[in-house]
Amino acid sequence: MNARKQYERMRQEGTRRLILRVKRILVGVGLVQFGNSVAGGRTTIIPEVVSVAEMPMRLTIQILPGQMPKDFAAQAERIAYNLDVAEVHVDELGPSLIQLRLVPRTRRSGG
Repeated sequence: MNARKQYERMRQEGTRRLILRVKRILVGVGLVQFGNSVAGGRTTIIPEVVSVAEMPMRLTIQILPGQMPKDFAAQAERIAYNLDVAEVHVDELGPSLIQLRLVPRTRRSGG
């Protein structure tokens, strides 16, 4: 496998892991809905991460019916803490789309 393909595969794996991590965080902070499955069990409905962009890191999320951008803004500090970033800014993109902009922590050189 050439270096370019290997880099792309690693980048895609990193994106996949970030999406899974964000979904777990959204569950942890309560930004989910509960319903019943056809089989009669209880199911958890999680907002969908539609896309991930880099430089700066941004996640576009399809919010669930009844949710508002301010619901995510109210949890931004918890989301930032769990993603190990300085801040998370929530931008409304449309009636059911938001964008989470991740502000990285500034690293101080040791001394």
